[in-house]
Amino acid sequence: MNKIIEQYIKNNKVSESNALIFRNWKDFLHILFQNNGQVEMIVWYEYCRINNQQIGMGGYIDSENQGFMWAETQLFKTDMQEKSLDEILDYISATKQEYSEYDLYPEFYIN
Repeated sequence: MNKIIEQYIKNNKVSESNALIFRNWKDFLHILFQNNGQVEMIVWYEYCRINNQQIGMGGYIDSENQGFMWAETQLFKTDMQEKSLDEILDYISATKQEYSEYDLYPEFYIN
């Protein structure tokens, strides 16, 4: 993996797990594409109070905001590797708008 992408992930992912969830996911996508990375799949997480998930089903505790977590949903999109940065940004925007009653964050599977 590209060292710039690797360093960004190390410094900015939201949990101690391997999940690539970022508070500022737009910055991550720009760095990823500037360094020839690709998104393979996006899985959606609901950011919510612990034990107050609406569409999420458990996930990762937010170490910076006590009492909150990222809860994995059943929303996902595969076959993204041929998509451009703009197409991925459009997809994320459309999904966030469609599910605007929830605070959703994308998790990225990359190559």
